[in-house]
This record gives sequence, structure tokens and C-alpha cells, in this order.
Amino acid sequence: MAKVTVRGVVLGEGRCKVIAPIMAATAREAAAQARKFRGGPADIAELRLDPLLAAGPEEPEAALAAVRRELGHLPILATVRTAAEGGEADLTDQDYRALLLRLMAGGQADLLDIEAARPSSDELLAAAHAAHLPVIFSCHHFDSTPPEAEMVETLCQMSRRGADIAKLAVMPRDKADAARLLLATARAAAALPGQPLITMAMGEAGLVTRLCGSAFGSAASFGVIGAGSAPGQPEAAALRRVVEACLEAGL
Repeated sequence: MAKVTVRGVVLGEGRCKVIAPIMAATAREAAAQARKFRGGPADIAELRLDPLLAAGPEEPEAALAAVRRELGHLPILATVRTAAEGGEADLTDQDYRALLLRLMAGGQADLLDIEAARPSSDELLAAAHAAHLPVIFSCHHFDSTPPEAEMVETLCQMSRRGADIAKLAVMPRDKADAARLLLATARAAAALPGQPLITMAMGEAGLVTRLCGSAFGSAASFGVIGAGSAPGQPEAAALRRVVEACLEAGL
């Protein structure tokens, strides 16, 4: 695997990239939030599409188009986070598959998140690659931190399946769990040279993993400009300062 470049932003090279979520109920709200990103600390905007589905089946595509108009050249990561992994959309696999295929056809996104545990995930990965769209395979544990070896294998398995970027998020009970996430990241990075990884432990106990994850092999971290999308996300501007300091220190 190799580094991933989207609109000039390189994941897997240089400093840890800052991804900021857009959480909105309508396309109009999404566009308003996107305006706050102009000239800001985010390298990539993540448009969370699951909250938009309540406004109608066509709202996700409308929001993508609206956000693209506002953001210009800033890369957009399109994410549909289902209820099974902590999101707001309770979708069958058939509906999830259909929505992601529509997003690919729309051509507005630069990166696509695909939940690796979905039955259709390998088919969707192949379709995205056919559309020249890089994929983040994602796995979320909102109630626990798996054993270290299991976390390493999860990241390695996503890589073997062809993910451009492998992402793992866990919920720590304490700082020891957060430390195990960082160790698992370092082990996976050593086993997968050149493979971009994104890892984090959520919540207050996991904040340190979002700030210094790059020192252990994480290529990006999530920070907020307005509404967050997961517990424990720091302000994007503060996160940007920290990751730049880490780079200057050689971490």
C-alpha cells in the first residue's frame, strides 16, 4: 500500500492531517458550517451524511454538492455512520450499499468511508476503486477496547482486503486502554510499512491518542470546528498546533 493524495493533501506522509466533521440536519445547514472551514486549520472536511437522511433520501447528495461549492479545493470525506457503529442511520445493508453507490456516482466526494464489517464492504470497495475514489475502511468499538493483538489484526486485515486507509476507533475504560491502542497502532504500522492508518481512543481517557497518535503511526486525527462527531474530539485549531509541534520535534 502507499500514501493517499486527495486534492494535494497527502495522507501517510508529513505531519498528521486534521480532519474536521460537518454534522448537519439539512444541506443548507451543512453549507453554513462549511463556510467556517475557509482558511481554517482543517486539511480535510468530513461530511457526515447519516444525520441528513431524516430530511429525505436525496439530502445527502444535495449536501455534498452544497459543501463542495463552499469548500472549493478542500478535500471532502463522505461518511455514512450507521447505528451499528455509533451513527444516526439505521440502514439495512441493501440500503447502505445503494446510498454509497449513489455517492460514488455523484462525483462530489474525494474520500469515502466504508464500514469494514458490512456484508457489502468488499463490493463497495471495488466499486469505489473503479470510480478512482480512495477508501477508508473503518471499524468502531463504542463500548470497549479490544485486546491489543485483535486491534493489530483488525488493521492488518483491512489492509489485506485492499483499503487505501485503515481506521480503528475504540472506547477506553482508562488510560491503560488508550496506551494499548497506541501500542497496537505502532505494531500495525511496523507490520504495514507505507499503509496509512487512522486510529484513536475516544472519550476523555482517549484524548491523548488524538493528540500524539502520529508518533505511533496514525496519519490523521479528528478535530472540531463547531459540532463534533464522536466523544473526545479536540478543537481543530488546538489539534493543528499540537501535530505541528510533534512534527517539529521529530515525532
